[in-house]
Amino acid sequence: MTKLRAFLIHLSISTLVVGTVLAVIYFLWYPDPYLRISGAAKVIGMLIGVDLILGPSLTLMLFKPKKPGLVFDLSVIAVVQLAALVYGAASIYEERPYYLVFSVDRFEVVPQKDVDTSLIESEPLKTKPWAAPILAVARLPEDLEEQQQLLMEILEGKPDIERRPEYWSPYEESVDLVMERAKPLVELKVEDERIRHRIAELSRRYPDKNRLLYLPGNWKTHAFTLVLDGATKKPIGTILADPWAMGAS
Repeated sequence: MTKLRAFLIHLSISTLVVGTVLAVIYFLWYPDPYLRISGAAKVIGMLIGVDLILGPSLTLMLFKPKKPGLVFDLSVIAVVQLAALVYGAASIYEERPYYLVFSVDRFEVVPQKDVDTSLIESEPLKTKPWAAPILAVARLPEDLEEQQQLLMEILEGKPDIERRPEYWSPYEESVDLVMERAKPLVELKVEDERIRHRIAELSRRYPDKNRLLYLPGNWKTHAFTLVLDGATKKPIGTILADPWAMGAS
């Protein structure tokens, strides 16, 4: 076997494996637009760098027919590639958008690792769709003393209600609370041409522009705009821009 052939075989196998992992990430774990508003791109870049560039390149440099220790060298390369792949995929999987929780006046993307799932009692909140986060609504306690207790717990460092499923209810059961806070999409003051194009793209599906509503969304340090259909009361798309930065009132 020649050096070039060994390189091409290694590259082909790596491409197949990494391509499969990337497809799972994009279509199942981080369906659009979550990959674009997450920090996963950096880890994916590492995967591509190690598994598609570094690994095959090392094979190209080190491969010599009948070279002593060749099997060991190739094994080390494969182990490094596998370790990078497993580490990267595990990190991305752990941070994937598992819940989309409405809290007070915005939606929060919440990974499963940030939630004590043993506190979830409602069955709809236990079943995740294949390629979308679970929709939930976090409600503040109605009792004033409970509200004060919650505030004290938050000040002491405990998670806010968007990460505490004991305050959650299924989206369909509390959607009116969401609609009370949603605002007409036409009220957004947009100067960026790309954002205007995205709004026009969403609006083409709905001749009645007043039917489209929006609410702020947040994932860690990344803000976005979640667009809802006022008739079905369900999310229909996103705009990768902070609504408050666009002059939303």
